[in-house]
Amino acid sequence: MMLAQREIESGLAALGLQPGAIVMVHSSLSSLGPVHGGANAVIDALIEVVGSGGTLLMPTHPARDGRTFDPDVIPSDMGVISETFRQRPDVLRSRHPYHPVAGYGARAEGILSDHEKSAVPDGPETPYGRLITLGGKVLHVGCDLDTMTLLHTVEAELDLPYLRELEMKYVAENGEVRAMTIRRCPGGHRGGVLKFDRLFRAEGAMAVGSIGPAVCRLIDAPRAVAIMRREMSRDPGFALDENPHCADCVGYREKIARSSAGRPVIRSGVPAASGETLTSMLADEEFTLSVPLWTVDAETEKALDLVSAAGISSVEVHTNHQVDIDDLCRRLGDRDLNVVVVRTPFASAEKLAEACGIATGFNAACLHVRLPDGLKPAGLNGALERLSRAAEDGEVNVLVGNPVGVNPSDIAGELREVGSARLNMAYDPAAVAGSGGSPFYRGLYKGPVRRSVRHVDFRDVVAASGDPAVPGEGNAELVEILSNLRCRSFDGVFCLWPLPGASGFKDAVKGFRDISMRI
Repeated sequence: MMLAQREIESGLAALGLQPGAIVMVHSSLSSLGPVHGGANAVIDALIEVVGSGGTLLMPTHPARDGRTFDPDVIPSDMGVISETFRQRPDVLRSRHPYHPVAGYGARAEGILSDHEKSAVPDGPETPYGRLITLGGKVLHVGCDLDTMTLLHTVEAELDLPYLRELEMKYVAENGEVRAMTIRRCPGGHRGGVLKFDRLFRAEGAMAVGSIGPAVCRLIDAPRAVAIMRREMSRDPGFALDENPHCADCVGYREKIARSSAGRPVIRSGVPAASGETLTSMLADEEFTLSVPLWTVDAETEKALDLVSAAGISSVEVHTNHQVDIDDLCRRLGDRDLNVVVVRTPFASAEKLAEACGIATGFNAACLHVRLPDGLKPAGLNGALERLSRAAEDGEVNVLVGNPVGVNPSDIAGELREVGSARLNMAYDPAAVAGSGGSPFYRGLYKGPVRRSVRHVDFRDVVAASGDPAVPGEGNAELVEILSNLRCRSFDGVFCLWPLPGASGFKDAVKGFRDISMRI
């Protein structure tokens, strides 16, 4: 369904955005689904709601490509809405080369003025600092706190030891190219920032609602900053990830340890979700959590008992198991379990037709087909065409899984070219991480993958060794992926993979639960 500007206005007002507000907007246009009028309709809705006395601001950070920053020429790298806003003739833009801001409305000129004179990109004499002083708001449309630039204002205020210094150039108002030293500059990964979500909610600093499928957050900037200042004063590493294999966060914690030697660090803050079972945690989620049925043999009963006891209601089976459909359906029915996906390798037309028949026999929602490892780009379109024919002939929806050595963005792009309503994408972040890639920041964060993904293999891996890891303790960026897709009202499937060993299933469940409690 196409979202209209009036519906966006109503959603913003229901969230608590009022006339006269000063609001900094982080946004994802695609999270809203189809919008009549596109990005301009979203911008017009924001302007309409804040009114003539309000001020609309958007971060317009440029790509870090080494170019001299010219605010009139260099595009925003912060999404379609931000870039469309920047290009409007009546919108102003600050000249700071690291974190420039675009603005429109009653107080835009004063808020943006002299941003480039601040060596600290997010300090008190910047649009971010002034937003706090003026009692402004921060609005997230379809994106989570991972995009919240306001965090860096607090980091700079506290002069946290992992901030850096760098040199950049920008074009001054008179056309002169000037160099500047940027101090207390953020950079790198901050997975722990998502912990503030629970604190903001618990302490009344943030309202959460939906506009179409986009989950939106309206944050009171001064109250949020007070919370962040409190927690990061107690624990300078609060905004960092606990993941032992996140190179950025491990390095930052080492810097904190060196700078605060002998001083106590107080760790506290996030309200515990004690008493929450996996069943209760999944009750309000739109996605389905499944597990692959890792054994169909003498151990099947034990595996099914573990799944049922964990509160998971969906499983996935693989055609390699040569399952007896009627027998397995009976066993599943005894425990109120269902087969949501049938998995199969890419094969001949005959084998694919057989797999479609198995999926139909289980009444499964989808057939998951993993493409061959190392598939060449020249063969990708042909493979997808074959899958499209199999899906149409078998009347089954097909999820195309990314193998090792194949760029998921290439698969997503070809899926759009093939244009079959029965073909969507299954995403395996561990396959990307195992090849040295960044599954979220270079995969799902931007680009075509997140628009077509309907299934995510929730398994983690240590990139350096290839060893399986507890979810959230490897390099598959599962925390960010889960958080981001929830902001888009993801109603597909997360498939939770057991780790090797006797306790592997319980370890995976605990990892998933721990991640869910953090975000």
